[in-house]
Amino acid sequence: MKRSFGRLKITTLILLVLPLVSLAGCTSESENWIRLDADEFATAIDDEAGAFLLDTRTQDEWEADGHLENATLIPHDKLSERSSELPDDKSTTILLYCRSGNRSQAAAETLLDLGYTDVRDLESGIVGWKDAGYSVIYGA
Repeated sequence: MKRSFGRLKITTLILLVLPLVSLAGCTSESENWIRLDADEFATAIDDEAGAFLLDTRTQDEWEADGHLENATLIPHDKLSERSSELPDDKSTTILLYCRSGNRSQAAAETLLDLGYTDVRDLESGIVGWKDAGYSVIYGA
């Protein structure tokens, strides 16, 4: 009798703990970023008045290829050390882009690691932005 009672305890414990363990590996939407095409990104710029527009390319690319109006340049590999230039409010929408959409993915991960919860990435980068017919500005 004791032996079957022990098995019952173990089975009950497994049934209670297993769902919790399986949920531990899941990520919520707030831990991911959203990738947008050029049209969706343009809409987000228009609709999110308080958004922080972040260019994650290099200074040379910023100057040679232009940039989106009102963007702040912080290269993707400098985000952590220059985090004081990012919004204090971690719930601020951050719209970010790079040249082709690759480095901005790494930047999005860094922003999530820094605690930001609303990160949206231009999937095609500034190349796709220009290919879609959207304008950029040159100079400061």
